Amino acid sequence: MIGGLSVRHPHKRRKSEAAAMHHSLLCVLGLLALSSACYIQNCPRGGKRALPEGGVRQCMPCGPGDRGRCFGPSICCGEGLGCLLGSAAAAHCEEENYLLTPCQPGGRPCGPEGGHCASSGLCCNSEGCMVDSDCLGETDAADPAQSSARSSPTDLLLRLLHVASRGQNDY
Repeated sequence: MIGGLSVRHPHKRRKSEAAAMHHSLLCVLGLLALSSACYIQNCPRGGKRALPEGGVRQCMPCGPGDRGRCFGPSICCGEGLGCLLGSAAAAHCEEENYLLTPCQPGGRPCGPEGGHCASSGLCCNSEGCMVDSDCLGETDAADPAQSSARSSPTDLLLRLLHVASRGQNDY
């Protein structure tokens, strides 16, 4: 301090600015290394989210013994399995979000929101599932021997709902 005034050391300030700039540069390089950017040599035609030339692929298998198919990030459905929503068996379906190519789960189209028949009497889209009597005939007609072997309470309830909805349409 000279005469009540403080004297700053300009060389100390330059060192701290250089250290801060060096730290910022390291952070930017670290973020760049961790990013999943689409570089010139590996970009698909039309960009990262472009559809492949081969079309749409079938969604990943899921559930016990891979007997089901992913219908959404937390929805796994299969014949004889039903639909598993938010369960550990459906956790594998989260990986679909990280794949570049879109998928279609299979089954015939159903429901008002672009769903597909997932299991006997169930119509699912990527957001959830709902009971749909249009999906009953698809699995029952496919293998009549197996449909008589299935007599779980859920299947029985779905068949009753199907019969009830047919009765209402007659009036």
